Amino acid sequence: MAGALYRLLYCSRNVIAHAVPAGQAVDMEREIRAILDVARRRNKADNVTGALLFTASGFAQVLEGSRETVERTFERIGADPRHADVSVLSFTPIERRGFPDWAMGFCGDIRSDRVDPLAHLLSDATFTGERASTGGDLLRLLERLVRREDEWIAA
Repeated sequence: MAGALYRLLYCSRNVIAHAVPAGQAVDMEREIRAILDVARRRNKADNVTGALLFTASGFAQVLEGSRETVERTFERIGADPRHADVSVLSFTPIERRGFPDWAMGFCGDIRSDRVDPLAHLLSDATFTGERASTGGDLLRLLERLVRREDEWIAA
């Protein structure tokens, strides 16, 4: 059906530190703000909504919009060298947007001493604490964590 809404959820490993040229310090907050600036501008123009979760280990994101636009957006995201091991958790039609007011809502924490809800998805390490294991789990986690568009939790 033309114009139908779709939701894509994925997670990926954070490799920002490896994507920065040797000898340069990594300013994680600056990198994430750059990602958000571009995403918000493009998503607004493409009528894509969603949210991004950033942790020390990785990214999790939900994208909502027309199938074609979400696929095109995800292809562009997948080519970004700041993450690796991109894994789609779900890609399904939806009746309505879960993040209708956000071109890209955000929540994040770069501190490695914090409980990381993505760690178990991105490594073999044992994980205890709140986690997202499926697309539905990830969606509920993002809905709960993304409270306002410009939230930034930094050390």
